[in-house]
Amino acid sequence: MSYYLSKNDVDVLKQTINTVNNISTGVAQGKRPTIKNAFAYAELTEQDVDGLWSAKEVYFDETGTASELTDGRTWGGDNPSIIVNGTVSAGQVMRIESYYIVDSSDEQLPVWIGSAVGGGSSDFRLQMSPSVGLTKNTPAPNGADVITDLGDVIESGVTVIQRVFDTAKIYDEVLFGYIDEEGYYCIDKSLLGI
Repeated sequence: MSYYLSKNDVDVLKQTINTVNNISTGVAQGKRPTIKNAFAYAELTEQDVDGLWSAKEVYFDETGTASELTDGRTWGGDNPSIIVNGTVSAGQVMRIESYYIVDSSDEQLPVWIGSAVGGGSSDFRLQMSPSVGLTKNTPAPNGADVITDLGDVIESGVTVIQRVFDTAKIYDEVLFGYIDEEGYYCIDKSLLGI
């Protein structure tokens, strides 16, 4: 079984290892250690009246499908909920990170934060379907397969979109795409680089 980490995840993992390897043996009085906290992938379930999300922890199998971890963390109820930056909906899977906030009694309260916009996006390698024609702002079903760096298919027949040119003709190329706010694999960054 093989797993795929995005470049962003690899960078976070390297930074976390580097931070842990460089933790000093002591922390000055009144200071907290600075260590990058854990991250997880969560499927959002419902939003409460305060705008916090409940979720269940998921993992990605060899096909790239998100499945619930039977022994994973849950958020909501008596557990810390998730603060999400951006517009999201129930069922959406996102990467979240653990932090803490300090209340007026100087108590540390755990909090999980996710971002649906900016900084949290990941690029995916897309093997475009042969001679697929993309009209501006028009989703193209079965326009590409999501692949690993070695060319193994993670998910086939995904819907792609572009918002750069009136029409774009793609000839069986590997391009980078990201999931946009509508849930499509958007290839705008690749087209802008051509």
